[in-house]
Amino acid sequence: MTQLTCEHEGTIFRAPNGGIKSAERKVRCVSTVLYRPFEDEDFEPLVEIVRTLWHNDDDVPDAAFGTLEATCDLAHCLSVSTFSQVALIDGAPRGIILARSENDYNQDLSRWATIEAKSACAMDSYDAKAAHTFQTWYDGMRKVDERLLASSGLTLDNEITLLVVDPSAQGLGIGTVLFDAASSYYAALGDLKAYLYTDSDCRWSFYELRGMKRLGRYKSTREERSLLPREMYLYGLDLSA
Repeated sequence: MTQLTCEHEGTIFRAPNGGIKSAERKVRCVSTVLYRPFEDEDFEPLVEIVRTLWHNDDDVPDAAFGTLEATCDLAHCLSVSTFSQVALIDGAPRGIILARSENDYNQDLSRWATIEAKSACAMDSYDAKAAHTFQTWYDGMRKVDERLLASSGLTLDNEITLLVVDPSAQGLGIGTVLFDAASSYYAALGDLKAYLYTDSDCRWSFYELRGMKRLGRYKSTREERSLLPREMYLYGLDLSA
């Protein structure tokens, strides 16, 4: 477990005698950030972060369905990953990175795959039309990802499967620490290359700042843009340099 402290700016509102807020001032807040592998108790807080970021648009009928989508999404990522690192700020999960190495093994694959399948069934029971939309989106994303990987010439199976940081915790360097942890994991296993998928709805420039190179790009058709991002990317990480 790694422990760091970080400073961030907040706002305090003064309300004399419990009355209406009358003044404000900026303060520097110091938080303790811990980094450790994923634990089951992290799942629900991380599901809520994933829901807020990626499952909260017009195609999602309500927050309950969005939670089912996010549960399915996170459970899938956990089922295909062999490495995890979670960032906790003052004890609360605020970010996670997941990665898979072809030289490692996931002992919890079947458990998370079962949770993913149950979530998909629950979505279908809750709102069959919305569940179909989600499945169409998922299949479309996967099809493009497979096309990008096939055209890249990469033959390895080392994928950074998820990197997410709570919006309220962004800008504190948490994403960089999590990314570096995954890079160190690959280096320790002797993996010289890895890759990840991202898109124009995400902060893809972050990966370029970390030294990743864009290996492929797909531009969605006009018809696909009702579900898919405008552009989808494949990025590669070279650890041999």
